Amino acid sequence: MEPNYLLTNFMVLVLPFGAYYVGILVRRYALPGNSTSSLACQVLLGIPVSLVVVSPLLVTVIPNVSNVPGYLLTMGIIMEQGMLLNETIVSHLKDLGRGSLPVAIPNNQTTAL
Repeated sequence: MEPNYLLTNFMVLVLPFGAYYVGILVRRYALPGNSTSSLACQVLLGIPVSLVVVSPLLVTVIPNVSNVPGYLLTMGIIMEQGMLLNETIVSHLKDLGRGSLPVAIPNNQTTAL
């Protein structure tokens, strides 16, 4: 009979993404900022951002499944990313929509073709 890897797979794949979304909830309700947007906006934006942020961190989660302090530290880092990245990205997207982002001007006096 083969061993059941359901718990290990859950800890490696589902909990890191869950920690990211818990970070979004903590930032939204417990520690709201000045430019906090709606929860639906943050969750929808969190889908692609979590794939970009959490997927590379899964490499650090896999060896730490049996090491509880390392695993909890990694989950805390992922949760912190969920708290900070979404609000920063939303504020940058709002600035981009208003057209108030700085534009880089080349130092040399040549024009681009």
